[in-house]
Amino acid sequence: MKAKFFAALLCLCVVLAAACGTPDGLDREALNPACPPGLGRGLLDDGFLGPDDERGGPAVRKLLRNPDFGASSEAAEDLRGGVVDPRLVETLRTVTERHRICVDVFKEGHFFVQGVEDGPRIPDGYGEAGGLPNTHFFGRAADIRYVDGEPVEGNGLSPEVLDVGRVLADIPGQNRPDQIIGPGDWTRELGFGYEEGWILYKDQLDLHNKHLHLGYIRENGTRNTR
Repeated sequence: MKAKFFAALLCLCVVLAAACGTPDGLDREALNPACPPGLGRGLLDDGFLGPDDERGGPAVRKLLRNPDFGASSEAAEDLRGGVVDPRLVETLRTVTERHRICVDVFKEGHFFVQGVEDGPRIPDGYGEAGGLPNTHFFGRAADIRYVDGEPVEGNGLSPEVLDVGRVLADIPGQNRPDQIIGPGDWTRELGFGYEEGWILYKDQLDLHNKHLHLGYIRENGTRNTR
């Protein structure tokens, strides 16, 4: 009975949207959310049309109102709260010019090891990166879980997920993330190296087979030389 009710409600919403159009200049693609149901904004999520407050600044509000960008509630709140590095906001806006992406975490809710609270350093037990600075903790990292409606996991060689890497490579080195990590097949196929910001350590590729991690190691500037 409940299933029939929600199905009817969904159909009603679609009909109303088609009849009345969508506000804020959004087109009907907004009805196909960047995040899957239950993770981020969607048709029945009050936030799918963008924030209804003025927090976060113009760049953040523009990103949140973009139907090609999706975020978990925690990630959206990090954006609105000013936690996320402006360089990362601009990088995500650049990616959404060609792809629909879903970010599930910036800082809040992130962990490397189950049961171990995140801090300024990556905890021991997370491969060889243990002890290094934790870019998520400082709001300088994002994890992209979905690209154009498909999970990153198992799709490292899909044209869409590969093209996200190419979009990143086209960003000038001084603005591009210098901590780019993804599935091993994605990394190998793209062929970019440490000089462009890619992390190539096998243990890190294995630990990032479900998402694309974009981070800025330094508070200012990057280590990129290309």
